[in-house]
Amino acid sequence: MEFATLATRLRVGSLTLKNRIIFPPISTNLAAVTGEVTDAFIYHYARRAQGGAALITVENVCIDYPAAMEGATQPRFDDASFVPALSRLTERIHAHGALAFVELTHPGFMGSRPPVVAPSDVPLRPDRLRPNVLTVAEINALAMKFARAAAIAQRAGFDGVEVQAAHGLLINQFLSPLTNKRTDDYGGSLENRARFARLIRERIAELCGPTYTVTARLGVIDYLEGGVRPETDGLVLARQLQEQGYAALHADVGFGDKEKRLEPMAYPQAWRADLARTLKAGGLRIPVIAVGVIREPEVAEQLLADGAADLIALGRTLIADPDWPRKALGGKAQTIRKCVGCSECIVSRHAAGTAIRCGVNAAVGRGEEYATIAPASRPKKVVVVGGGPAGLEAARIAALKGHQVMLFEKEATIGGAVRLGCVPPGKEKMRWLVDYYRAVLGELGVDVRTSAAGTAASVMAENPDEVVVATGSDPLVPPVEGIDGPRVVLYTDILGGRAPSTERASGPGEGWASGEDVGTPVLPLPTGEEIVVGGGGLVGCETALYLAANGNSVTIVEMLPEIAMGMEPITRSYLLRELADHGVTVHTNAKIERLSEDRVFAATENGPREIPFERFVVAFGGQPRQFEKLPVPTAIVGDAVRIGRLVEAVRDGYAVGRKL
Repeated sequence: MEFATLATRLRVGSLTLKNRIIFPPISTNLAAVTGEVTDAFIYHYARRAQGGAALITVENVCIDYPAAMEGATQPRFDDASFVPALSRLTERIHAHGALAFVELTHPGFMGSRPPVVAPSDVPLRPDRLRPNVLTVAEINALAMKFARAAAIAQRAGFDGVEVQAAHGLLINQFLSPLTNKRTDDYGGSLENRARFARLIRERIAELCGPTYTVTARLGVIDYLEGGVRPETDGLVLARQLQEQGYAALHADVGFGDKEKRLEPMAYPQAWRADLARTLKAGGLRIPVIAVGVIREPEVAEQLLADGAADLIALGRTLIADPDWPRKALGGKAQTIRKCVGCSECIVSRHAAGTAIRCGVNAAVGRGEEYATIAPASRPKKVVVVGGGPAGLEAARIAALKGHQVMLFEKEATIGGAVRLGCVPPGKEKMRWLVDYYRAVLGELGVDVRTSAAGTAASVMAENPDEVVVATGSDPLVPPVEGIDGPRVVLYTDILGGRAPSTERASGPGEGWASGEDVGTPVLPLPTGEEIVVGGGGLVGCETALYLAANGNSVTIVEMLPEIAMGMEPITRSYLLRELADHGVTVHTNAKIERLSEDRVFAATENGPREIPFERFVVAFGGQPRQFEKLPVPTAIVGDAVRIGRLVEAVRDGYAVGRKL
């Protein structure tokens, strides 16, 4: 499929974009603690430019240090001493034919360094910290700080700036009736609430000239009662910013749960694009940018062709694959490594406070040297045992280095744990990763042998120079009395499309017939049954949700105080809500002591408890699968080493592949 509209040029302010793809601001924690941009920071943005995006927007920067500083590290645009390093950044972006923007922001009362400021004293912070209400003089001073940051950007070679007026931050706090209760010229009417945005635009024009391009990320919807609605005041605010001289608007969310802008995997593709569609339908003359889980070029093209937007913002999409534009517009869309929404970038930036990382792109956040795959000085024969994410990534990198690569996979198709992970409700995007590896390994000439269990004998028969063992894990079956009973199954049996054979073996997982692939069970998935899932970790919760969505009455029994512990907070909150909505019962602080044929006997804080079941699912996690020692250099990766997440498996495979 050709993506004709996606490839067309577009005028934005005084600039012409070479296509309709922009990279929006996403914080990275790659700047130095001093606020200086580092080599890794510069490479991160240059790499997105190299991939073919028309416009690269550098992450939200600090315009007022230290009062407005946010995150573990943040680039500073409050002093001209930072211009030399920033100019290196814009030079690298421009070298690839892209335009360079930067997002100017101030957190207002959402700041993390008290005292915080706001247009009004409204107690919306979770910690109930009260802000200092801005005086008119302070408002004017802040507008000038935005303008001075824009002047620094212009001096450093940035082609324009984006002003952050969404996500509940300072300008958004002026725009929204939820947070602006002023009775002076900066509050009340829509025109007054937009006056701060007007003042900022005027001050930028004074310092940078009237033709310097300024866009805005505008919150056109609040997910709180009494807030901005897109079809009414959201549209009016957009028209006002248009008249104020903003050259384009990024239609986004204002106040509400972070889930609405840092979406978990289950959110549908392009769901936020309706915000852009509303502004376009309202007759806006300036370009409107659509954002929000846009992953496939077909979806992006359709949004443009339908007139729902003029530009497409690809944030996490270009983190996962910076070459998305080049591949989409060059007829190689099948090789795009799509963002699956695993939220690893959110964990790293927001929860852990570390440098940005990506669950499917191991090079993210590691700098140029680590991202560069140099050809091997001597090509080798490399055999990979296991077609899960660690093995697939090791095979990909080894092939890129010029090695002859052969991969054994015991199942009928590649994917490993990802094949099971894409089965629960809302996890369908995980299939994209399997599709990606199938396409790129085919292009690279990797000899993939499915339905072929790699044994020591079969591996050595290939005369390998080196071997990568990526055999994954087996379900952990604890030594509990009755766990080998006739109504006990493994979570892999449920998610993997396996059902009991007529002759049962002595333990769970034995004597089971297997479908050819995920989604092709030998017998239908249980429905209308009373099912107990043993284990409330991620796999237990997702298995429980899958069963509950199929019409079963499901109970989770977990020995820890909470279920789904260790997950990224936003995704965890979403999963817990889904479990509750599907009527899943949860027992925590409950240790399973034994099973009878139809009951769980558990010790709880309130004494012994019996829980009836028609089927019991073992979902206590996994344990590394062992492999025989080989007489050639061997690396062990992924779950075969320790049970981990997708990001760890892919990073293992990448690291080992680089060393081959």
